[in-house]
Amino acid sequence: MTTSPSPTAERAIALIKDEHRALARMLGAMQAWIARTRNDGGERNFELFDAMLRYIENVPDRLHHPKEDQVLFPALTRRTPATAALIRELERDHARGEPMIVALRGAFHAYSYGTANGLNQLATAVDEFAEFYWDHMRREELQLLPLALAHLTADDWQSVAAAFGDNNDPLFGAQLADDYRQLYQSITELTPATLKSYLEDATPGASSS
Repeated sequence: MTTSPSPTAERAIALIKDEHRALARMLGAMQAWIARTRNDGGERNFELFDAMLRYIENVPDRLHHPKEDQVLFPALTRRTPATAALIRELERDHARGEPMIVALRGAFHAYSYGTANGLNQLATAVDEFAEFYWDHMRREELQLLPLALAHLTADDWQSVAAAFGDNNDPLFGAQLADDYRQLYQSITELTPATLKSYLEDATPGASSS
């Protein structure tokens, strides 16, 4: 007989998915920026793309991944060692993401300085990173989280919910979370109306649960 998730587990999962949605929408907005720049005959809002890129550079590795690596993954490994292989894959993804983001920044610099074929190179870098990251988040949501629901205890879920929901947790730092929200807000303000749909309902921490 399947039991319903506890309210704490539901809240923790909603918080994780909130952060995933915000990141996914940012990637979609970057792709839309590429398409709009190409279609508008050279109109290039470098300030907006730079802000979106800074968000991608800072949020996954400094805010989102540490909560998974230090809280969620160890809890699940303790409860069911059979998840170790999947968790190793996800941790490798976390490590792979950093050089891909460095390459993305390099492609943006090259394009902004007028390198020949620069927009195509930037588009390729954005698309490759977006596909990589969407696949990573899908595996977390479709494979990892169901295992977590099946094996984590109430105390485990309390720790996970606190890590993802308590901005005063000294492990992650309130200032970092505030900076991340402020950067997201500045991106929203810079984004023209034609692209705003990519960012709607993606405000970090906006879960209704």
